[in-house]
Amino acid sequence: MDCSKLAIGKAKETRQTIEESISEALLHSPSIIIFDDLDNVISISSDPQVSQSSSSSDSLVRYLTDILDEYKDKSRNACGYGPIALMASVQSLQSLPQELTSSGRFDFHVELRALAIPEREALLKHQVEEHKLQCSEEIISEIASKCDGYDAYDLGILVDRAVHAAASRFVLPSACLNSVNPTLVKDDFLKALHDFLLVAMRDLRKYAPDGNNGGWEDVGGLNEAVTIIKETLELPSKYPNVFTKAPVRMRSNILLYGPPGCGKTHIVRVAAAACSLRFISVKGPELLNKYIGSSEQSVRDFFAKAAAAAPCLLFFDEFDSIAPQRGTHSAGVSDRVVNQFLTELDGVETLTGVFVFAATSKPQLIDAALLRPGRFDRLVFCDFPRWDERVEILKVHSRTVSLASDASLEDVASLTEGFTGADLAAILTDAGLAAVHEVLDSRQDGIPEREPCISKELLVSVAMKARPSTPADDKSGYDKEFGEFVSSRKSLSTKLESRKARR
Repeated sequence: MDCSKLAIGKAKETRQTIEESISEALLHSPSIIIFDDLDNVISISSDPQVSQSSSSSDSLVRYLTDILDEYKDKSRNACGYGPIALMASVQSLQSLPQELTSSGRFDFHVELRALAIPEREALLKHQVEEHKLQCSEEIISEIASKCDGYDAYDLGILVDRAVHAAASRFVLPSACLNSVNPTLVKDDFLKALHDFLLVAMRDLRKYAPDGNNGGWEDVGGLNEAVTIIKETLELPSKYPNVFTKAPVRMRSNILLYGPPGCGKTHIVRVAAAACSLRFISVKGPELLNKYIGSSEQSVRDFFAKAAAAAPCLLFFDEFDSIAPQRGTHSAGVSDRVVNQFLTELDGVETLTGVFVFAATSKPQLIDAALLRPGRFDRLVFCDFPRWDERVEILKVHSRTVSLASDASLEDVASLTEGFTGADLAAILTDAGLAAVHEVLDSRQDGIPEREPCISKELLVSVAMKARPSTPADDKSGYDKEFGEFVSSRKSLSTKLESRKARR
């Protein structure tokens, strides 16, 4: 039974359809009844409005539990073989009411994990044969290795796209002269893979970045942060045998902290693109919901989606807004969200290929339990850029503008002490806009039109007029807060070491 279709009708009609199917199964017993996507007609919702609208499914839950109990007893009396057996598929086990998953009902749970390369190869080969086409084993193996996180449905769509890409060759008579069945080539699959969106990512479009975020060369400064992130993301994939044999668990969770505008979010986006990871970015406030249980469910859902889309980088921005120290909010929503994060992070070793990053400008507000070993235990500081880092940042952003040959980025860097990366990008943007206005003004004066170009004088003039987005007083405040945060971490580390020594 396709429960996604049953969900369209009324509850009374749904129950009637299920009753008819059970009656038919009994007539042809022994039989198996499969409820495909059962959570579409029966699911838990923490939203009172949704719960109220789905209260009619309560009778359906009671009906199914009665059926399960009845045929459990019959199976027991018949030495394990009853007239019918019931199976169900769901996206999440937590979406079903507990009474349906308790002992004696749907109590045998099988998790379908991500497909391994041999399984993907077999499915690709099967899909190609279903289209009455041919493809070499070498090409299928190579394409299967590029399809991490793809499920059977994704692979079916991929082959369909490859067939469409090859259609122009198939219509030529010469394409079919040498073989009974047309052949798919590597280029067909590469075209199919371009801009392919996994089913698991389709309802996360707004959390995925648009366009190409480039590579490591698009990061100016932040050299220490780049080194740490590269070590976390790249080394395990480059040397899998070494890390498999290593008696330590690799850190895969990073908390980036520092003043606003200093590149925390940018470096994470670049890291995901440079390491060919699928990227899910969530702003902290988006998770919070006034209904009890909704925020925790959102956390569970994002971790589940990241696991389904592996290899994936799951990024929580403005982390302090959703994971503050417990006991500081009277409503208790944040406490439950923190507890859910602890549960997910402690179980993250089962999420192969999932990296969890977070960013904040207020690390001292984050619950200390989240910063303990095995959780966000690797802290990366993104500070205001130094002179040499400001030069690097300006060079990165100057690629998209036209600079005069004598324009000195070093001079601009000297004029912008205390500026963030975002401030420096704004200077070049403003200078480019000023250059456009110069061209427009010269046209009105009858001067021949020329391409907008940022001269040395114009660049320095714009830089001298610019002001940092973080005032000096706020900068001093950040320096003090981050210093206290680092001191508290060192103090905690010292206490833990002394406690171990006493043991």
